[in-house]
Amino acid sequence: MLVEPTPELVEMFVAAFAQRFDAHLTCVSTATACLDTEIINPHDLVIADLNLADSDGVDLAGELCALSSRPVILTGVKPSCSQIIEALRIGVKDVLVKPFPLIELMEAADRALIDYSMHRKHIARYHSMRGLVRRVLKERRTLTQRVELICRDLVGAHRRLVHRVLSTNDRA
Repeated sequence: MLVEPTPELVEMFVAAFAQRFDAHLTCVSTATACLDTEIINPHDLVIADLNLADSDGVDLAGELCALSSRPVILTGVKPSCSQIIEALRIGVKDVLVKPFPLIELMEAADRALIDYSMHRKHIARYHSMRGLVRRVLKERRTLTQRVELICRDLVGAHRRLVHRVLSTNDRA
């Protein structure tokens, strides 16, 4: 998703993304439209301008990071040090200062998408491993119960055998 109020930049970014990535790009110009769209249809990456008409880009990034772990990249003209520090503190992957070479944005997006893909794979693996551990523990409990039943049967059979041997010895 691209959150950019300048139409010329939107056209340039869309062309660059279409050439580099095989992806669907949603373009909006306000933070409100971004959040509305993101809640209904989450994206793998959000690139947002720091200076939006209805919100500060850092505030938008904070809300996006609170919604999910998808990467956020911020762009802006002369961002302050405090904006950059706050953005990085809340989990923004990169802050690019306009004007920047398009290749820099493409590389930042590529890194962010690779990291996000790895993160999702790790989470999927974690959930898969949790499921396996649950199954193993359940099977272990079942096996323990079966072993206890077999042991009880063996102890009972041993007692019966001892009683028979003792009763046979008493008769003889």
